[in-house]
Amino acid sequence: MSTWSQLGEGSGFSGGGLSTYRISCSFCLEKANFEIAFHAEKKKPNSKKKLNFDTLKCGNCSGYVMVFWSKNEHDSIHNFKVLPWRLKYDSLPDHWPEQIGRYWLQAKRTIRDENWDAAAVMARSALQLALRGQNASGRN
Repeated sequence: MSTWSQLGEGSGFSGGGLSTYRISCSFCLEKANFEIAFHAEKKKPNSKKKLNFDTLKCGNCSGYVMVFWSKNEHDSIHNFKVLPWRLKYDSLPDHWPEQIGRYWLQAKRTIRDENWDAAAVMARSALQLALRGQNASGRN
């Protein structure tokens, strides 16, 4: 992605609306328990493309997260970025295979702890499993 207006164009989640059920509170880690406190949007000139800026209030801890999101021009997929991002990772993304997700979780945790060598090994292992799942072959 070279510009923010490409968010949601090539990859993302099904549907043209924000999937709040996929968002976890950065403070209490509660998932899918939000109400919209504020919404703004910026329309791209000469296009249907809109960039959305939502502030969501957590129903559990009353913390706020900012969600920047956009859907593609065909209204079939969308993607989002959340601030602040979570500092603790206790689960893998829903759509990932279990084996790859295990390595991904370990990589995220070792990055947080600044164990750079271990993080590189875990990220490599996750990538290796993903490629082997696509029938890649090689020496390693």
